[in-house]
Amino acid sequence: MNRRAALLPLALLAALVVAVGANDGLRTLLATALVQVRPVAVLATLPGQLVATLLCAAALFVLRPGPSFAACLGSRLLRDGGGNLLVIAPGLGEAIGARALVLSGGRTRSALSASALDTLAEALAQLPFIALAFWVLPRFWDKAQLPALPVGHATLATVVGGLALLAVAGTAWWWRSGHRSAWWARAEWVHLRAELDRQRAGLPACVALHFAAWFAGGVQLWMAAHAMDLPLTLFAAMAIDSVAYAARGILFFVPAGLVLQEAGLVGAGLAFGVPAGEALALALVLRLRDVVFGAALALWPLLEWRRTRTG
Repeated sequence: MNRRAALLPLALLAALVVAVGANDGLRTLLATALVQVRPVAVLATLPGQLVATLLCAAALFVLRPGPSFAACLGSRLLRDGGGNLLVIAPGLGEAIGARALVLSGGRTRSALSASALDTLAEALAQLPFIALAFWVLPRFWDKAQLPALPVGHATLATVVGGLALLAVAGTAWWWRSGHRSAWWARAEWVHLRAELDRQRAGLPACVALHFAAWFAGGVQLWMAAHAMDLPLTLFAAMAIDSVAYAARGILFFVPAGLVLQEAGLVGAGLAFGVPAGEALALALVLRLRDVVFGAALALWPLLEWRRTRTG
């Protein structure tokens, strides 16, 4: 049963990819977008992504996980690389990031608690951007007189909310089950609470740093749009980026938010007057940016080897 549950995200991801591939219109849209992707647009996102990564590393460091800032930076790079490129299961990037802290000399419980608080802080910092997405998009959608959505807003909200509740219910069931991993997690929680109490003093600063990092994400989209000669304002770029990552954040159990992130960006782009092909090209630029920074995953085997040599 647990193995089947673990395969559910991959099955959902495969279904989304097959649905895209089976649709002639979507295949044509993808082909149109691919020819519009410009390497200069990818390069334009890299400085902003570097700033965002440094901010996220600082957010982790203020939680006092133990290792140096450089180790926190390496942890963040590995976390992002694992989460964006290793589309095997949700949460894999967070696990790799915590493991990197341990390999850099941190204690296991400190690394786990700091990673958990950092994930919470990042989610809290995203809430204003999600609110922006839900407030702005319907108004611009109506203003642009675009075609109505295939389903009503209430129906869509019900489906999204139901999927999120299903994920929460599944986690709660696992926590209360007699499975060995759940029993271990409950036993460890007693010890982790002591670490959480020690580290939570840095939570406000952690949230503020993550908020700045989310803002840097909108700036990246704005710079990429200008590199592709798309007249997108900074406000529009922030709103579009918010919609894309809101879709990914709400349906967090889809690995790397594949298809969902792209769909959110295209839908928001249409609302702000960006044609679907150009909007999807922007989404592909962001994915290529993730591939560039995902090269840091090559550090993981090196850290494991060093730990073996010294341990």
